[in-house]
Amino acid sequence: MFGRRTFGKQKHSFADLKKMMRPTPDSDGVTRVFSKELWNDPKIGSMLRELGFAPDDQRNIMRTADDYIALFAAARYRLQQRTETFNSEMTARHGYCRAAPFLVIGDTIWDGEHGAFLYAQMDLIGFDDWNVVMLAADARTAQLCGLPAHPGSVPAHTQAMTGHVIRWKKRYEFALEEFGVTATGGQGITREQFEAQKGALRQEIIDTVASMKPRAASGS
Repeated sequence: MFGRRTFGKQKHSFADLKKMMRPTPDSDGVTRVFSKELWNDPKIGSMLRELGFAPDDQRNIMRTADDYIALFAAARYRLQQRTETFNSEMTARHGYCRAAPFLVIGDTIWDGEHGAFLYAQMDLIGFDDWNVVMLAADARTAQLCGLPAHPGSVPAHTQAMTGHVIRWKKRYEFALEEFGVTATGGQGITREQFEAQKGALRQEIIDTVASMKPRAASGS
């Protein structure tokens, strides 16, 4: 199915390379996409270097679960601070405000089977501004501040957003496979083309969420 590069009598498909990726630390305690022992292999290491990678390239260093826990905690704290500032400024202007953040791509998606695609592959965090809209947590805030009411959990919206994420994930995986064809000696796409497609997809996710904020705010 995919192009192959031959190393002596051994053939490595992109699927083979993905099997070599292991989420366990090397002897120095660093978890790499491709472990140090693979880079020491004269055939596999040479191919990876030809593609422009290096053992300690940031793209080859995997964040650990603890890294992500710290990343999410910091982002959640920043959101809490932004919410407090928003409420303080709106209270000074209107006399009262109790707003709460609404995540367009909600917690159930981030915590579900597709969440890793968003934060690990797309480098997106759901608590950051791109995914957040401030909405009224009570009727008084809605009346005084002119904010739409926070809709709480909206199953139809979650289902729609899940569909978007699944489609984005499939497009990313297709681009990754095309890059893998090149990585194993076939006619796929270059690393530069893959990175460009990845960047464009990431921006499309951000733009789509921005366009959906008014609809999310209305609970539709």
